[in-house]
Order: sequence, then structure tokens, then C-alpha cells
Amino acid sequence: MLEDGHAYIIDLEPGVVHAIYLVQDARRLTTRNGKPYLALTLKDNTGSINAKRWDCSDEETALAKVGGYVEIQGEVELYRNTPQIIIGAMRAPAEEDIDRNAFEQTVSFDPAELLSQVRDMLTGLPDADLRLLAEAYLADEQFMARFEIGPAAQKMHHPYRFGLLEHVHSVMRLGERMCEHYPWLDRSMVLLGLFLHDSGKVIELVGEEAPSYSLEGELLGHITIGINLLDRKLQALPEVSHRKGVLLKHIILSHHGLQEWGSPKPPMTPEALVVHTIEMLDAKMNAFLREQAEPPETTDALGGLRWSKLLHRKILTNLPETTDAADESAAS
Repeated sequence: MLEDGHAYIIDLEPGVVHAIYLVQDARRLTTRNGKPYLALTLKDNTGSINAKRWDCSDEETALAKVGGYVEIQGEVELYRNTPQIIIGAMRAPAEEDIDRNAFEQTVSFDPAELLSQVRDMLTGLPDADLRLLAEAYLADEQFMARFEIGPAAQKMHHPYRFGLLEHVHSVMRLGERMCEHYPWLDRSMVLLGLFLHDSGKVIELVGEEAPSYSLEGELLGHITIGINLLDRKLQALPEVSHRKGVLLKHIILSHHGLQEWGSPKPPMTPEALVVHTIEMLDAKMNAFLREQAEPPETTDALGGLRWSKLLHRKILTNLPETTDAADESAAS
């Protein structure tokens, strides 16, 4: 029985910990000596932390299910200047001991307002064919139910409830600005392409608090799923130009940019290039935003550096509050 309330991850310091956390990731690995251990990522609504359970049993491995809860007892220690938990014991928590408020994700925006703006942008598309196609998606209750609350990725960017909506709203707003800067672009193609580029994720990803891949997601991926969804919509709307359908499919196929990043084709139209550029920027900016709050591995008078697993580079993080004042003093 937990006595002192939830031990929030953001507040953990070296020492004893007894708490319930959500399992974000779980892998059963083997030490150099051939002994099994669990490598976990545990989370609540303040952040996540790596954890290890040495000499794990089969029962403990079965207990650590992604998206499920575990009650752990162990020690918080620093590893390369980053906290981690060494688990001494773990079990399934009693339902009444789980503080659901500790796991509800809060967002800095109103999802209903973002969705309303996305709808307005789509129903205002200048091209009649593409507007009709957009309205078919908006009228698809099953698609929209998942689009409204689903994550945009498992880890890389917007990996939380309403993440897909936030990402799509952001890139569509950027798309409007890009079309103002390059007025010769097909505005309808750009905006609908941005709306649809990750449409397959409504099926690829399941869960919000700890996103994971569905069977279709593992076997097909969101690009293939998105193409299939679009193809079914186009078959039901024979009045939509075949050429426009092909151009939209190309945007979905090419939005990762390169084959090694998952796109079967590189962007071969200006609209496809704009979609790829905007969505890549927005994804990386979200990753930067979330990782800036992580503790640095090395620090000096200018701030801190840490290796970003998401961005595959060192990033500047946790700038001291005195930096601006120091810069102003140096400049004077």
C-alpha cells in the first residue's frame, strides 16, 4: 500500500523509491553473463525515467506490459548524470492504488479549438475536388475519432494524446504561410497533403499515454495505410480528378523525403517538397522542445549539452537564467 501519494518522476532524487508508474517501453535483454534483465522506461505526466530489473523472472517480464502499470520498489541512482531506477521488486498494483491524475497528460492548447481551425482550413480549400475529398475525411466518424485524440508517433514527436491533431494543425498553419510566400503553389494540394501526410497513424498507433504499434502498423506502416485510406476515399468519389488523386498519393509516399527515412519516392513536385520540409521541421521542433527540459550531461558557463537520442546530435539544454544578463554585460 502506498502511503505518501504518488512519487512524481520530476521530483525523484537519489535514494529509495516506492511508486506506481506507467510502462512506456519494456525490453527483456541479456547481460554479458547470460542473465536476463528488464530495461524499462517508466512514466507519469511529469516525465519518464529509465529503469532496470536485474535477474528478472518470467512473471516479471509478463508483468511489464507497455501501456500497463507496475508497482516498483528500488533505488534511484545517477547514471551519466541522469537519474535511473534500479528495481528491487515489482508487482501488479492494486487498482485503487493507481492515482489516475498522475498519468493524465495536460496540453497547452484547446483540442476543440485546434480541430475547429483544421476543419475551417479544409472546408475553405479553393479547389472543389480537393475540398470534396477533405469533407469525406471529416465526415468519416471512425477516422476523425482517432485523429482527434491519437498520438503522432511512438517516441520521436508529439507522442501523446492529441499529438496528431497538434502536429497536423501546426503544419497546416505553416503551410498557409508557405503558400503566401510562394503564391504559385497549389494551396489546396499543400493543405490537404499536410492534413493527410500522417493519416495512416490513426491505424498504425494505438494508445495515447504509452503509444505502441498495432499489427497493421508493424506490418504495413503509416505510409502504406495512408495510401490505402486515400484510395478507398477516391474510389467512392469518381468525380475527383484522377491526376489530383495521384499527386496526393505522391505527397503521402514522399513526405519522409528519402528512402532511408521510409519514403518509397523522394518529393518530385513543389507541393510534395513543401509538405516534407514543413512536417520534418515541426517534428524536430517538437523533439527539441521536449528534450530541452532534460538534464544536461556536461555543463559550463554557457549552459549544458546532452546527447539527443531523438535528434541524433548534441543539443544545448537547460540554459542558466543568468545567460541573458551575462551576454548584455559582455556586450556593454
